[in-house]
Order: sequence, then structure tokens, then C-alpha cells
Amino acid sequence: MNHPVYDTLSLAWQALSTATSVLISAHIDPDGDSIGSSLGLLHILRSQGIQAHIVQEHPIPKNLQFLPHDSAFIQHDDPDIAHIVSTTDAWCILDLNAPQRLGPHILPLFEQYSGEVFLFDHHVNPILKAQYSNVIIESSSTCEIIARMALAAHLEINAQAAECLYTGIMTDTGGFRHSRTNADVMRLAATLIESGADPVKIYDKVMNAQSLASMQLLGLALSHLSISHEGTLILMIIRREQLHGYSSEDLEGFVNYTLSIDGAKIGGLITEWEDGIVKMSLRSKPTHEVRSIAEYFGGGGHMQAAGARVRQGNLEEIVGKIQELVKI
Repeated sequence: MNHPVYDTLSLAWQALSTATSVLISAHIDPDGDSIGSSLGLLHILRSQGIQAHIVQEHPIPKNLQFLPHDSAFIQHDDPDIAHIVSTTDAWCILDLNAPQRLGPHILPLFEQYSGEVFLFDHHVNPILKAQYSNVIIESSSTCEIIARMALAAHLEINAQAAECLYTGIMTDTGGFRHSRTNADVMRLAATLIESGADPVKIYDKVMNAQSLASMQLLGLALSHLSISHEGTLILMIIRREQLHGYSSEDLEGFVNYTLSIDGAKIGGLITEWEDGIVKMSLRSKPTHEVRSIAEYFGGGGHMQAAGARVRQGNLEEIVGKIQELVKI
């Protein structure tokens, strides 16, 4: 049964379905929900005879490359990208609430775009302007929003779309463990399984894709945890020299280990990169929140899952400030 907050999604589809060509973009540092919703929407559009492509700042992570994405992506440095953007009927922006999250190469293209913009997101306080804004903070994921739009419009979700959408719901709910997991989400997951998503395969591909080198780095990080606030704040800190030769996708899932420690209420992965950027990924138990901490550093996210990146940041000062901002 759909919640009333999803009732307007059929109207969004009515407007989107009039397009003949659609571009899709999501946030930098893509994850299961951004990739899953982008590809899920792409397969739904193509099934209805609408031309669709994805343009994004960063490549699809290794653990998500199993998702059907043949001919889906246009590179942002494609020599024809400006023409492609200018001749596109609609641009769908997914899983972000601020235009800066599109990335430095996509943002200028978006700022010059004069066509219709559709926003599909579940983050609070959206500042991205769109003619059709579908921000549903009650949703577990952007994939849930796209799936419910298809169902509200009585569209058949094919196996390709189902696989992508199920993946994003699974990852953004932490494997159906986070607070927004409810009976309706589980029923939707069942619908996607009936449509062709294989939950066993998807879990294995997403969660069991770490390299040996990545696991060795995890062991090093776990041996040097920062523990404060009487054991309720656990920070995993990885320094620049330790990250040499790695990328952010090699750290997928690392932050979750910080909350698996008995007594932990707030956890974080703080990484210092060779380009001078310090990234933070923060998590908390349902009794606490981390969004305000991420917002302090110019980032954002959800109450229990948020993040930020600080250019030319001082690692020690950032860690100290996080410890100061934590309210436990």
C-alpha cells in the first residue's frame, strides 16, 4: 500500500513521459542508491520508448558494475556533451539536495541548462531548483521513490530496472536494518523480487566485492581507532600515506564497523587524501544524529547517515572539532 506522500508521483511521470530524450545525474562519490536509482529510472524510461542516458562526475563503483548499464553513461568530457545537454527535453537529478553535489564538471552544464528539471530525492532541505520537485524525506531511498512512481503510473518494472532499484533500497537501508525499514518497504522489495531482482545475487555482488588489499587496509584502520566520549564515539582515521594507491570505493562499508562496537552511539570514517581533501562519512544509532555535524563542515545527509568533504582541511583539527560537536 502506498503512503499518501507518494500520490503526486503519477503526476511527475505524466510530465516526464512527454519527453523524447532525458538526461539523468546523481551525486559525486556514487553509492548504491544513486547508481541504482539512476539506472532504474533509465531502464524504466527506455522501456517506454524514451531515449535516456546518465552523465555523472565519477565512474560507477566496482561493486555496482554488475548492474545492467550497457550504453547508459555519457562521459562528462565527451566532445558533444554541450550539444547533448542543450537538446535534451528533461534532466532528472537524483539523490541529492544541492547542485554542488553534482560535481565540478557537471554543475556548469546544469547551470546552463534551460529545459525542464525533475528532482527525485529523500534528503531534507533541498536547495536545488526544479520545475518538478519530488522530495520525499519519509522514503527509505531515492530508489524507493522511482519504484513507487513506476507503480503509481501502472508501469511494468522490468527485470533490469527491478535489479537496480532493489540494490539501492538494500544499500540505503543498510541491508534492511535502518530505521526507515518498515512493512511497506519490505513489500516493495518483494514486488521488485517478483519483477526479477535476485536478492541473493545482489547482496553477494555488492557486499562481497572487497579486494585483499582493501581488507588489509581495513585491518590497519581497525587497529588504530580513535575512541572518546567514554566509548560512545568511534572514529576510524586513515591518513594520506596509508591511502596511497587506494580510491574511495576501496573503503566501501568501512564506516559501518565503527557502530558494530559495543557501546558505540556515533561512528565515523575520516580519510585524508593526497589532493588535500579530508572526507568524512558519519553514522549513528537511531537515538542520535550526525547530520548537524556534517552540515558544520559544508556537507549534509540524513539524521543517522551523513558526510562531508573539506578542501585543504587539517586532519587533526577536523577530528577535534567532530569530537567537540558530538552530543552524547
